[in-house]
Amino acid sequence: MMNYDTIDGNYRSEDWYINFFTIGNLIGICRQHPDKVVHFLGTNRSPGELHSWRGSYDLPAISTSWEDKTGEIIAEELTAALKEVHWGWKGGQYHYNQDDEFYIAESGNSSEYKVVKAELEDDILVLYTKLDPY
Repeated sequence: MMNYDTIDGNYRSEDWYINFFTIGNLIGICRQHPDKVVHFLGTNRSPGELHSWRGSYDLPAISTSWEDKTGEIIAEELTAALKEVHWGWKGGQYHYNQDDEFYIAESGNSSEYKVVKAELEDDILVLYTKLDPY
């Protein structure tokens, strides 16, 4: 039985194998649903900006946004962010690519949530999340 850990501290259960999303997986699923609003499970928050994860500066994270973003907007923003240099919290320059797994964490935070699944629910693309302790 899979327990999904929502980024607000709750969880939901389901039988499922864990396979964490990469940045490319998220871009791909968003491109498949360009007109759908995307939210994290149990919240009204959409994926925000790509940045350096506070837990390990060389790893990517994506913040959350209170703005209702569509799949098209998220895919465009992430694709553009992959072309940028990202700075670590204590220095260093990092480039991320589509094959990188990512954490869901605000800038400066080391939350350990990752996306494991996306499903269309009531006309919203819902991103299911699971803790992945570093």
